[in-house]
Amino acid sequence: MRILAMFVAMVCILGSVAVYGQASGDDEAPPPDFVPYDKAPEAQKIVQPKYPTAAKLAGIEGVVWVKIWVGKDGKPRKALVSRSDSDVLNQSAADAAMQWIFAPATDRNGPVSVWVNVPFRFRLAK
Repeated sequence: MRILAMFVAMVCILGSVAVYGQASGDDEAPPPDFVPYDKAPEAQKIVQPKYPTAAKLAGIEGVVWVKIWVGKDGKPRKALVSRSDSDVLNQSAADAAMQWIFAPATDRNGPVSVWVNVPFRFRLAK
């Protein structure tokens, strides 16, 4: 029983690392990794991530790649960190990604839900 509780705790912790945000009240299912479209989504509102204090103090720089599910309305539905130079930067990048607004991707039938990968660069001023 104790091992099961530890396993459940680990799954919860690991799950929270990968998925950083999700729009509430959303009935739309996530799209597959590849969705054909005629016009790619375009960022209309870009929010820069806040540099985490711990990363600044430690002199940590790097890039966090965030996979953003862009809904048919152009709003982010979910943000997943797909690659990261430092875990301490992940939450800040994902939080910023969830504030972006896009002109949605479209195909011949109208808007389509897609995933986009966005790099968030963290560089300290020298």
